[in-house]
Amino acid sequence: MTRYLEHDWFPRPLPDNVAIGERSWIYSSYAFLHYRSERKSGVEIGNDTGVYDGSFFELGPSGRVRVGDFCSLVGAIISSDSDVTVGDHTFIAHRVVISDRPVPVPHDGAPDAGPTPSIDIGENVWIGAHAVVLGGTRIGDGAVIGAGTVVDLEVPPYTVVAGNPARVVRRIEP
Repeated sequence: MTRYLEHDWFPRPLPDNVAIGERSWIYSSYAFLHYRSERKSGVEIGNDTGVYDGSFFELGPSGRVRVGDFCSLVGAIISSDSDVTVGDHTFIAHRVVISDRPVPVPHDGAPDAGPTPSIDIGENVWIGAHAVVLGGTRIGDGAVIGAGTVVDLEVPPYTVVAGNPARVVRRIEP
């Protein structure tokens, strides 16, 4: 079934293995320009979620992204050949990069670099502009990631981290 976004300026349909929840919005099918996921469900967008201008899903053949309900992705770049999970009520600010590798997913025909670690972002998380979230990262519920932070570790729930590399700045009372 060929699906187009009725408001889209880019003349390409959505990939067949992309599911968009009720009342959710994706700015353009251009977000899937470098999308090559072969999984049955490559991208799942929850209900009442917005994927805004500049956001990209640059997924390799094994890549899968699940975004929860009531989320906002504002120009986020998700580059993965593994699993990326974003919990409900999460805000991902301008130009955040979420990547399971230090380099982009290889183009077709390039040698495979092997398995990559998944990325798990909890519920009610805020990720500030220009942050980088790397493979193997687990961000707990209610955490805040400061602008420009590079995260490659486990962030405990209700914790603020900042810096490069990320370090705990303080705890938040839930």
